[in-house]
Amino acid sequence: MSGRQHNPPPPFDLPAVASVVIVGGGPVGCACAALLADAGVDAVVLEASTTLVPDPRALAVAWSSRQTLADLGAWQALSATPMHRVHVSEAGRPGSTTLDATTAGLPALGYTVRYGDLANALREAAGATLHTGVRVTHVEPPTAAESPAVVCVETADGPRRIEAQLVVVADGQGDWPGIRRLAREYPHEALLVDLHFEHAPEGWAWERFTAEGPLAILPRVTAEGVRHTLVWSLPPLRAQALAALDDAGLARAIEAGVGPRLGRVLQIDARATRRTRLAIARPRIGPRLAVIGNAAQTLHPIAGQGFNLGLRDAVVLAAQLADTPVADIGTPAMLSAYERRRLSDQLGGIAYTDGLLRIASLGGGPVRLLRGLGLAALDLLPGARRALLARSVFGLHL
Repeated sequence: MSGRQHNPPPPFDLPAVASVVIVGGGPVGCACAALLADAGVDAVVLEASTTLVPDPRALAVAWSSRQTLADLGAWQALSATPMHRVHVSEAGRPGSTTLDATTAGLPALGYTVRYGDLANALREAAGATLHTGVRVTHVEPPTAAESPAVVCVETADGPRRIEAQLVVVADGQGDWPGIRRLAREYPHEALLVDLHFEHAPEGWAWERFTAEGPLAILPRVTAEGVRHTLVWSLPPLRAQALAALDDAGLARAIEAGVGPRLGRVLQIDARATRRTRLAIARPRIGPRLAVIGNAAQTLHPIAGQGFNLGLRDAVVLAAQLADTPVADIGTPAMLSAYERRRLSDQLGGIAYTDGLLRIASLGGGPVRLLRGLGLAALDLLPGARRALLARSVFGLHL
């Protein structure tokens, strides 16, 4: 028997009291923590997982989100692909429009990054505020107006309790005091394909209405050159059937949906399907509690709004807390002020994404013709095109 001693791991360095406890160490939760640290607000982030699982998904980052990430020092660590132009068209019908960064007066409309890279960069930005291997079991609401909420957690060392003036939920899972999540499954699935087109130019993205459902194509610059990620919203059986095809069969189906503009599909690197749903928190605030990001709204990926909308939740919440005296953090007045500041943008993001899917799901020749003519009209109506740019780049307020 060896005489070597095995020392137990050190206990979790969790505080018993914090001004703000953030539940969920994903990109939005970590961004919120980093923003609060910059504002001088005491916060901790609790994340159940201990390691990041590699996630190669392409994520669309709007220009305004890029600015926030740069301010946090996270942007410099990312390999980002700029989108200078977005071409929007109706398959098999006349009419299209192009959104151009030059029109918006910006270097780019947005960027694509790998989800895993973004999550890692924002974990780095959160720094010592992030505590991994900590599973939140539930939140006990305050027993009186002046009392804190209590966050109950499980760690490798056993259960812990943290008193918090404000609990910020950035994780879409779980039940929280005073919050209901209204959910509706979409009648289609997202087919996600990483692929290589023959003639796709650098710096372009595409959105296309097809007879089967809308699709988006996002650019990715890799060591091998320009590659793309396709997101195609389809009836579930059709999405699963396409995902089960061999590479040649899937390539032919994609070419038929996309049309000849990008040439042949030369290579398919990965494919997956994903169920899609709309989930909205009502209300978005509770007793000493606020929900942000996916906990506040889970959107369909087709319009690329989810992360950007969630990041703006974190930005506005951090600004609200920076302007709030320490004693007033988590009070009804502070939370109501935050909710008022976010309501318009949140409703706009939900309406934009859900409305796009509803319009795209309308079938029939006359409807598709009208969609094509509507796209053509955008080229003749600069005000309408600017509104679409504003939604895509900064968030449109209703």
